Amino acid sequence: MVATQPRTTRKARETAAKAAILLLLLIVCVPFFAPLFWLASTALKTPDQIYLFPPRWIPNPMRWQNFVEGWTAAPFTLFLRNTMITTFIPMIGEVFVSAMVAYSFSRVRWPGRDKVFFLCLATMLMPSVATFIPIFLLFRTLGWINTFLPLTVPAFFGVPFYIFMLRQFMLTMPRELDEAARVDGANTFQIFGRIILPLIRPALATVGIFSFMAHWNDFFGPVIYLQKKELKTLTLGLSTFESMMSGVGGSFGLLSSRLHLLMAVSLLICLPCILVFLLFQRYFVRDVLMSGLKG
Repeated sequence: MVATQPRTTRKARETAAKAAILLLLLIVCVPFFAPLFWLASTALKTPDQIYLFPPRWIPNPMRWQNFVEGWTAAPFTLFLRNTMITTFIPMIGEVFVSAMVAYSFSRVRWPGRDKVFFLCLATMLMPSVATFIPIFLLFRTLGWINTFLPLTVPAFFGVPFYIFMLRQFMLTMPRELDEAARVDGANTFQIFGRIILPLIRPALATVGIFSFMAHWNDFFGPVIYLQKKELKTLTLGLSTFESMMSGVGGSFGLLSSRLHLLMAVSLLICLPCILVFLLFQRYFVRDVLMSGLKG
């Protein structure tokens, strides 16, 4: 009975400490979630509820047709198809090619390997703005303007940051794995595909999240290389939609004072990023805890 009392007190203290930490985290998260909550709230409002003071955070009634009206006000389905092309193709290239290059830098010995790796890291020090003009002139000479090639082909040459991250992850794995596989007759590509790739799934998931977010939300690349309306992505389409609302031209008709439609479309565009992050974060954390050698 005496031993049970301190144990109960200790559990109560641990529960109170966890509750305090959770409450503190919720308070800290409020400034970050408030804009997203306001976006979702405005997307469900009627026009007369948008500028009420004090603001009404929970719309009454909720106008779900804002999403349909906003999505059909411009060819966002076409923009979605273009965005999927410029997102998933380079994402696959960046994940696979960066993993191959990282494997070469971390597990394969060849002359000048470390010098080439430092040269690869040195490219990260150069801002992308400094190389924008020569790269644009190169793509224009190749006739790639107004095509998806400038947004997809460079991904298949790897990304230095992803290469560095995957290399550091691979260095934590024992080399006995490679030696045991070579004793069994596996070559370099078999070791990479059957042993290394399954063990670096957490790092690959992280690279996939970063790549998806970067390409899905990319505005600078599409606005430079995609000048035709039928090639626009969601970010360009949303920018055009916003300009139509403000009355600055517009090829899809003048849409003035329709902030609720703009917020509805913005929420639909942000939703895949939110879902991908939440789903793959759980997968990533699980693999970080469970991956490794099991004897």
